Amino acid sequence: MIWFSDLVEPAENFAAFFSNPEHKILEVRNVWLLDIRNMGDSDHHSSFAMEEISADVMRFMDQQKLTMATLGGHGFGAKVATATAINNLDRVTGVINLEGGPLDHRFYEAY
Repeated sequence: MIWFSDLVEPAENFAAFFSNPEHKILEVRNVWLLDIRNMGDSDHHSSFAMEEISADVMRFMDQQKLTMATLGGHGFGAKVATATAINNLDRVTGVINLEGGPLDHRFYEAY
């Protein structure tokens, strides 16, 4: 699973949640917590386009030799997970979306 946080929080904020023994998530899957571009420890670029952020995710998956992954996120991270899945159906097994509907807020239309 690859998890993305919202714009105002670092991905590491979710480390305690995923490592909590009560949740048992790490018993059944690996979890990567990623900061999206221009946030936290990620690479910084002048562009914040969703297509480029999705390409960053695919590049990470390639570097880690992940052929498929479940993507999840909170807030804007949920939008990243959804957009990446929509554009890469052959590499995504599912999406977990916490508080972030698949909307393009520039036009208030479904993404």
